[in-house]
Amino acid sequence: MVWSKGFKELIKLLQDNQKELIGLEVDLYGSGEDSDQVQAAAKKLDLVVRVYPGRDHADPVFHDYKVFLNPSTTDVVCTTTAEALAMGKIVVCANHPSNDFFKQFPNCRTYDNSNGFVEATRKALTEEPAELTGAQRHELSWEAATERFLRVADLDQVSARKPAISPLKSFASISLSTRMEDVSAYLHHVALGFETSRRAFGAIPGSLQPDEEQCKELGLAIPAAT
Repeated sequence: MVWSKGFKELIKLLQDNQKELIGLEVDLYGSGEDSDQVQAAAKKLDLVVRVYPGRDHADPVFHDYKVFLNPSTTDVVCTTTAEALAMGKIVVCANHPSNDFFKQFPNCRTYDNSNGFVEATRKALTEEPAELTGAQRHELSWEAATERFLRVADLDQVSARKPAISPLKSFASISLSTRMEDVSAYLHHVALGFETSRRAFGAIPGSLQPDEEQCKELGLAIPAAT
């Protein structure tokens, strides 16, 4: 829980629209260096905003939630948004390049400004989430993310070739298939360390390193101007 992960934007949106969102109750989850400050800011609001320590995304506590609010614009492609959509939640997020991938899903609601946030949030609370198709669920998987990366890197052309299969190669392919998730996660981790591949995944150009404002918030050394 740090301000730069969307908590600053969310508190501001709630503060500016307390009358319009009267009756809304919000639960925030996260653990981090700004937890105390976020909790103090939440207590100043007239709305009911509860702050809890971070939990694993698969924790049963999240099962009964219907709407996920995520105004963050600093992520490449936010994994918590992907997880919420995969769980069948309605997601309210900013109309921003980092969220372009999620717009294809029926339960994604985007907004352009403060009024749009209020409208999207109130509407989401009155609706029931649409059921995801098998194809949509696949798009939210690590496997699909890896497939997109391979296509962009033109590595799928190599993997499309089918060499003769020997018993040894057959055994190796079975072993590899059992580690698909590990391989997918590794490729995703490596890819996000390079500007070109980050942009292929939907990252904002020039977002590999934190900007000056983020460095100040996180107590990091401000990079020299280039």
